[in-house]
Amino acid sequence: MLKNILALMLIANLCNAQQFVWTQKANLPALARHSAVGFSIGQYGYVGTGYSGGICLNDLWRYDPVSNSWSQMATMPGVARYGASCFVINNKGYVGLGCDANSLSYGDFYEYNPSTNQWASIANFLGVPIYTAVSFAMNGLGYVATGYSPLTNKVYQYNPATNLWQQRANFSGIPRQSATSFVVNDTAYITTGYNGSAPLNDFWRFNQLSDTWTQLQSLPGNSRYGAIGLTVNNHGIVTNGGDPSGLYYNDSYMYNPAINQWTTLPVFPGQGRRHSVSFSIGSSGYISCGITSTGILNDLWELSDVTSVNSPLPQLSISTQFIPSENVFKVINHAASTVTLSIIGTSGSLIAMQHIPPASDYSFPLHLAKGIYFCKATDGNSQHFVTKFSVN
Repeated sequence: MLKNILALMLIANLCNAQQFVWTQKANLPALARHSAVGFSIGQYGYVGTGYSGGICLNDLWRYDPVSNSWSQMATMPGVARYGASCFVINNKGYVGLGCDANSLSYGDFYEYNPSTNQWASIANFLGVPIYTAVSFAMNGLGYVATGYSPLTNKVYQYNPATNLWQQRANFSGIPRQSATSFVVNDTAYITTGYNGSAPLNDFWRFNQLSDTWTQLQSLPGNSRYGAIGLTVNNHGIVTNGGDPSGLYYNDSYMYNPAINQWTTLPVFPGQGRRHSVSFSIGSSGYISCGITSTGILNDLWELSDVTSVNSPLPQLSISTQFIPSENVFKVINHAASTVTLSIIGTSGSLIAMQHIPPASDYSFPLHLAKGIYFCKATDGNSQHFVTKFSVN
């Protein structure tokens, strides 16, 4: 029996292993960028526009997950830009809004047809030109909500059948920019963002039929802006983002609309970042690009649900225990292979890394300040083991 341990004891067993894994894929073979657009049509993902070291972009790249390769597609018309909005309706991509390197905002919009690899102008945006808005599509209609220049909570709907924009009921949360969204089963959700003075973590559901917004349980973890949202197997995923103090996050969360509940996912293994892009193909979601403390990125990561494949990876079985009064982290590796264990802060910084021998009881010194931490372990042949703990 342990006595007088002024700490949290955390035991994480096989049954608690996560169902999702992150895998790094081929980098975007173009300028690293942030504040780009990402969307998917059929079996391909697309990344375009963005900002790269003082340069605005209007190129477009297509990703093929089967060959894990990229191809350059037709350049988007109009002014090169970042902070643009995009959505997909009837297998066509729609991209517009955004601003240029001189902070001039634009209200033009364009339709991309992947079957011909051509762009065409559509009706200009109805409202004041904005950037860093959220955008999504449901039931043949596209939406743009919130955004900056100035901060707004207005919502606009685009109908490609009539080529008309229409203003809808305002978003019920406070005005914001750099929020994120995802759509699950023809229902849209918005969370996070920046209100001009502080990052946010409130969470809202949009009812298309009644044109109303309902506030739900807030996103776990730190408030943030520039996060990314995507949809994987009828669940919403939110990861990354940062705050005005310069922190970049890589914690990840899954929302299950069936039970209105958030679940912690494996920590994003890449650098924590803001203003990345995402798209979903089949049962996998993808994240690319963004900006972090070391610069602008062009890497690509896949998030897949291993329960959806025929032969899922085996799950690691380890037990962990941190005892702050002794500044010791204890690990029991039940696996038959060496496990690499990492301790990661909420900002995404790597605090410690240890290689745990197979079938061993292992301890190492670890000094941690008060706060929340993630423990990640992998042996390269199994699902990542990720758990969260706090030091009080």
